[in-house]
Parts: sequence; C-alpha cells; structure tokens
Amino acid sequence: MLEQLFGSRTRVKVLALLLNNPTRSYYVREITRKVDEQINSVRRELANLKAVGLVRSRAKKGKVYYQANSNSDLFPHLKKIFGKVAKETVYENKIAESIKTAGTIQYASLHGYFVEDPSSPIDLFIVGTVDKAKMRPVVRELSKEVGHEINYTVMDPEEFTERRLIFDRFLTEVLSSSKIVVVDYLGLKKEE
Repeated sequence: MLEQLFGSRTRVKVLALLLNNPTRSYYVREITRKVDEQINSVRRELANLKAVGLVRSRAKKGKVYYQANSNSDLFPHLKKIFGKVAKETVYENKIAESIKTAGTIQYASLHGYFVEDPSSPIDLFIVGTVDKAKMRPVVRELSKEVGHEINYTVMDPEEFTERRLIFDRFLTEVLSSSKIVVVDYLGLKKEE
C-alpha cells in the first residue's frame, strides 16, 4: 500500500530505514545492502528525498552520508507511519523464515486476514515442494501467534504451472487479489 502512496518500493524501504534510525547516518552502498535494492534506484530516491527536505546529507572521508531530517515538518508523522511498517516487515520476514522450514518455497503470499480482506478464501498461499508434516505445526504456531486460524493452500510447482496455463479461476483470483508477497523466487511481483 505504501508503495502506491509513495510511488516507489525503493523509496519506501529507504524512508523506513532512515526514519526508524533517525540518529544514524548511512552511506549509499550501506543503504543499498540494507534495503536490498539497486544502487541507482537508491541514489535516485535519496536525491528525491533530499530535494523535498526529508533527508539531509554530509560528506565525510570521501563518502556521502545520509540521515533523516528530524527538523522536517513531516518527520514526526512519517516516523509514526514507518514505525508501523518496520514492525510489519519484521513480522513478514518472520513468517517467510518459518514457512521455509517446511520445504523449498518458491513463492509465498499473505492474503485474507493479513490484508484485512474477509472475502479471501485463504490467508496464506505457497508454491513449492513442501513437507506437509512439517507445514502443519508451522501453520498451527502462526495461527496461535496471530490469534486467528490460518487457511492456507500449497501448490507444488508443476500444479502451479499447469493451473496458471489454463487460467484456473482460483489461482487467477489469488494472484490478482490484495496480498503481501513474502517469498518470490518466481518473479511474480514483477508481473503485477
């Protein structure tokens, strides 16, 4: 959602990093590693954020360091928003890591409960080679943590490819619905 609001996934990641660490300065390559984005897009977003006064920079020992501008009028409001985003990102990463223990995951996305869409038939969609005996306790633990029974679907890669080729209704609805992608080795995010 913030990507649509702010126009760029990279901008959102950079803002989240800087706003949640407002007293720390980072150089460009350090930011690039931390947000896991291309260096050119990070540079472009830093220039944009600096131009609107949300970020300030200073040169030190041949490197340019960037930091959130705590004097900006928008700083306290954005910090509040991005503090929430940081918590959600940590939670999403935790979910991704826990489901990876059940097998080789190529794609995983959160639906329904996680995106506040009660019309969704599932809360978790996974494509991969998964050991069902290992997956059950992972989902049970996740359900306990969120206080909601998680409905999930697992498709092996072959079934996913076949159903995608015939434009299977269920799969088409899942892929086009509101979601949070937590694992994507299939490159489906690029197709959205």
